[in-house]
Amino acid sequence: MSSKVQATGWPQLITESGLLANTATRKYDLGQLAMDTRGNFYRYVYAGVEDLARGQGVTHVAEGAWDTSIVTNGAVVSGATTVEADTSTSAIAANAYAGWYLTQATAAAKGGFYKIKAHDAVVTAADSFTIFMEDPVDEAIADGAALRIFNPYNVELLDADTEQCRGIVVNGITTLYYGWIQVGGFVPKIQVGHTTSAAIVINEPLVPVAGVPGAFQGMAGSAETDIMESACNKIIALRAVAADTPGYTAGYILGIM
Repeated sequence: MSSKVQATGWPQLITESGLLANTATRKYDLGQLAMDTRGNFYRYVYAGVEDLARGQGVTHVAEGAWDTSIVTNGAVVSGATTVEADTSTSAIAANAYAGWYLTQATAAAKGGFYKIKAHDAVVTAADSFTIFMEDPVDEAIADGAALRIFNPYNVELLDADTEQCRGIVVNGITTLYYGWIQVGGFVPKIQVGHTTSAAIVINEPLVPVAGVPGAFQGMAGSAETDIMESACNKIIALRAVAADTPGYTAGYILGIM
């Protein structure tokens, strides 16, 4: 059987060898949902900030600058399906950000995120280029507005106990490479613990460890905030781990993240 995701059907089927992907070239749409033969679920992601190791928890990267200075080249009216942009400080390959979302950084009507269908290449810095939108922009964007890009499947390691986990890394993914995270079902390896981590109790939620990127612990206390943080996380521990003990556990992700 091929290691690639099948071209049709939902959810699409993937083999164990296919889940080990760690490639510089994008093979599927970001966020592609797949399922293995055991009924576990996965999504295809981009490691846009840092290296990701097997068993670590991730969350999405906040919106960021498309380039250091890309702005609209002319006003964009509501209903438009193209956006003219310029003042890029570096070359950009055609469609490098196809499938990502465009938003504006400033202006009264900011807030909408619009999916990019395609865009021209920027061959020379400061060249103008056209961005083609998958759906019409339903707000006016002023001439010269700074543009930002976002993709919910551009991920980084969890590093605060208030953050929500988006999935567990299946295999190592190098910075600026593509690979898979697990978002549902049985997870055989989850990084847990620290020298100051709370004990993990079987069948109770896992919570990120503050200051230890990608690692989890048990519920830190009995305060209302601790209970809410735990209740919002969908990963249940399947093996107990003592307090202040780095290592790994197995878990189960309820539903699909």
